[in-house]
Amino acid sequence: MKPAVLELPPERAFVLHLDVRALPPRRVVGRVEHVTSGRVGHVTSLRELVAFLAAVLRNGDRGD
Repeated sequence: MKPAVLELPPERAFVLHLDVRALPPRRVVGRVEHVTSGRVGHVTSLRELVAFLAAVLRNGDRGD
């Protein structure tokens, strides 16, 4: 069976920098940045991280 080929366009790239106190998935504390737009979010939970990712992907690179 062939592994699935991933499509990884740069406009969907993020950097997640976790604080030393983070214990994912229970405790997520850190900063996330969308690579192409530069949008930054500070997160204190997995819910906030997912919300940031969804908002950026939904709005594209417009910076909304």
